[in-house]
Amino acid sequence: MDLPLVLAGLDQVSWSQLHHAYGSAEDVPTLLRGLASLEEGIADEAEQELWSSIVHQGTVYTATAPTVPFLARLIAEGVRRNALVGMLGVIAASVDEHDLPVPGAARDAVAAQLGPLLPLLADDDREVRRTTAWAVAQCRRSAGPDARAALRARWEAETDPAVRADVLTSCVLLDPDATEELCSVALAGDEPAPVRVAALLATADNGLPWNAEATAQVRALVPLERHGFGALWQREPLQALTEALHTRGGADTAIDVVGSALGRAAALHLQGNEHARAAVTEARWSAESLARRSRTAPARLLPVLLPLLHDPATAAEVIPLLRTWCQPAPEAIPALLAIARGDGEQADEALAALLYLGAPEATGLLARDLADRPRALKTAYRLATGDLRTPSQTHEPGEERTPLPYDPGLLDAIRVRLTAEPSGESRSVLDGGLAATNEPVYLTGLLAAWGSPARGALPELLAALPRHPLPVCRALASVADPQADVHVIEALQAQARQGEAAVRQAAASALHSLNGDAAPLVSVLAELLAGRGNGLEHSVAAAAALGETARALLPQLRTLLAEPPRSRETVPAIRAALGAASLVWQLTRDAQTVLPVIREGLAWASRPWGRATAVRATEVARLLGPAAEPLVPDLLPLLDDPEHAPGLVLVLTSVCPGADTLAGLPRTSLADRVLAAARPGSYTRSAMAVLTACVALGPAAFTDTRLDLIRALADADRRIVGAGLQDQIILDDERFRTEARKTLRTLTTAGPLGH
Repeated sequence: MDLPLVLAGLDQVSWSQLHHAYGSAEDVPTLLRGLASLEEGIADEAEQELWSSIVHQGTVYTATAPTVPFLARLIAEGVRRNALVGMLGVIAASVDEHDLPVPGAARDAVAAQLGPLLPLLADDDREVRRTTAWAVAQCRRSAGPDARAALRARWEAETDPAVRADVLTSCVLLDPDATEELCSVALAGDEPAPVRVAALLATADNGLPWNAEATAQVRALVPLERHGFGALWQREPLQALTEALHTRGGADTAIDVVGSALGRAAALHLQGNEHARAAVTEARWSAESLARRSRTAPARLLPVLLPLLHDPATAAEVIPLLRTWCQPAPEAIPALLAIARGDGEQADEALAALLYLGAPEATGLLARDLADRPRALKTAYRLATGDLRTPSQTHEPGEERTPLPYDPGLLDAIRVRLTAEPSGESRSVLDGGLAATNEPVYLTGLLAAWGSPARGALPELLAALPRHPLPVCRALASVADPQADVHVIEALQAQARQGEAAVRQAAASALHSLNGDAAPLVSVLAELLAGRGNGLEHSVAAAAALGETARALLPQLRTLLAEPPRSRETVPAIRAALGAASLVWQLTRDAQTVLPVIREGLAWASRPWGRATAVRATEVARLLGPAAEPLVPDLLPLLDDPEHAPGLVLVLTSVCPGADTLAGLPRTSLADRVLAAARPGSYTRSAMAVLTACVALGPAAFTDTRLDLIRALADADRRIVGAGLQDQIILDDERFRTEARKTLRTLTTAGPLGH
């Protein structure tokens, strides 16, 4: 290889003026030369450095596109062909562009080099053929007719099943008009399983007709993953297939496909088939994924899943879904009880599901095995504190959940557990004594939720106070009787006078709750507010909870707000200042003091990761009512951002509560912007803000057509809440549905405008 010729022009590039993930790209020439080194170690290191610099975690930089031609020349000379073709594919696939002067420049650079890459589609090495087909497909619209023709020619010639599947997928990506023809051939003939899986995915992705025969083909191929296409496509076939079907409006079809796959997986398991476990896992994951998208999927798929509970080898696939799908499942209780009476993690999971389903035997089982049931304890805590609702409560509009009922047997078990000492160096979830995790929070949280009926645990709580002061203080505030339990008051007073500020605050807060004495809490909060520690936002929130009593803290709060903006360059600092602004306004109605800080918060909308801070700023601005009018010019440019529109509309309605137009915009126009923000995949807070803003706009803003949009938010199959913790998404969406129905009732009481 004539390396100087291959890398001709390399030193004429102004690499020092370009950047990659680690700054200046002046090291790129050395790395490119290193790729061609005869010493394997040098070449390996050069390859890794290029991966991490010019296409770091899929991000491309100004140095990326200029590197591409040299990579293509090295590939043509046989240098690390598979790895470097894969690198070019990742560059072409990138949608995360860092400071590129022209959007898509990196992809276009790869497309410009497809000429010398296309011959590799016929390479003797099957992995090179696969990687090349994938990389060419990543160029999408930038790839020209030569690329489409080369892939089609490869489709006609390829005999390896895995490569043939990859080529089919690539052909479809570059030439969607050919999808129906290619998929018809693949599904009607004797194509090997990988090719049929690829054709089924292409059929779903491209909106081609789906029929019972296609569902039957999926069932016959389960588990689809064993016919997968390798790491480059990064798809789980069955999950991707059902998601595509659901996205195009085929909820029933997607559910039927998953149900069929579950049935096939169960049959394989009964037969002892070698692929049975993979089939069960794949089908269960697809069911779980679909349930987070489809509101009707859980009720229809749960009956197909429940038979798997009766086999210990498959029960673990089903039990977690009983806690997250918000579905009543009385028929599952006998099998769960049999598992929960056993040992180990599966027994713990089963007991957590029983608690969630409201099985009467569950509390007794938790009391019996409390030390060995951390997941069940967490579920009991979440039920008692209102973080979870049981399935019977999910669809009841406006019904408040009933806490986990007080149980004397469980109280006795908690008292015993509170006396357990950590066993030393072990840091496992269960360490032979009180776990060094959240167990103290859950135990004391249950007691706090029960309140005075848990008073019998006061001796154990007081004994645990030195070891776990924060959660114990909260429990004492709910459990103790301030008149009868003077010793508790004295213990809290002693705790409030010494130790870390956070501990003193917790004790002082408990005192305030018990006997109304705010002086210790005001004292420690004044210290924390003046100290500007890491917990400043928490301290401000604690001050806000004092209400009028927080007036004594106004000097510290005003000092915080008067600091220069440069002191609020971090998210915790600006959010603490916004909390302080909210409290100062509520205590003083001093708009001139708080408006500058709110304006600072709104400016965070343009910063990376700053949206949540800007949303918080709009929440504070709303409190000001008409006094927030000076902020309107800052608000209006953000109205086109769906993330901000609901909060901004709430501010505008508070500024001009009775006006037909808000900042010159009709309420009907604002209703359209708010409804556009209700998108599948939203976080709960964003989705709920849409409903709050609709109510604030009032019935006159909503025509029948707009009301139908709200009706769809409540009743359509696609979930609106789709982001957050996976085990909370379905629960949060069900809560959203309840609120959407309430909103609809509110807006229809006065009648809509009409069509």
